[in-house]
Amino acid sequence: MSGKSPRRRRRGRVLGALGAVLFVSGAALGTATLLAPDEVAYHYGNVRTSLIDTAADIREQATGELPTVRLGVSGHIPELDRCDGTFTHMASYEHPEVPPIWAAHNNCQGDVILTWEIGQHVQVEGDETVYEVVDIRHTPKVWATTDDLAGLGGDFALQTCFYGQDRMQFVGLAPVAQPG
Repeated sequence: MSGKSPRRRRRGRVLGALGAVLFVSGAALGTATLLAPDEVAYHYGNVRTSLIDTAADIREQATGELPTVRLGVSGHIPELDRCDGTFTHMASYEHPEVPPIWAAHNNCQGDVILTWEIGQHVQVEGDETVYEVVDIRHTPKVWATTDDLAGLGGDFALQTCFYGQDRMQFVGLAPVAQPG
């Protein structure tokens, strides 16, 4: 006799099987990430933005809180790459026919804007003003210029990239007209 009760042997087999399933799943995910990184990023981004959108809807229904973004410093790629949870004012986007653009990497809380639609109300941290999404523009990540953004509506815009795609989203925001 081995000295182990049937219950302990059964638990050991279950834990062993669970470990094997987790190992195989991890290996499959690792392989997929190496062989098809854009596809994995695309699906990951879809799940993540869906969860963010659902949580924002629940929070807004429960508390009346609107989605809120934080604006940070002005700069270029090094400031954007700090990934501090703020949108960076991108000096490189300055153009007479384009509102000021604030950008954040999708994996640095920029993805919050990916599910927004025209009419969405949002706030900027530290500002009581309620803003409305008045325009949305998509451009390629590569070879797009500020000319592609000419005429983008709003007082300012937020920008981030889609997961696993050669696309960026620009969201034009303007203050909601106050009844008067």
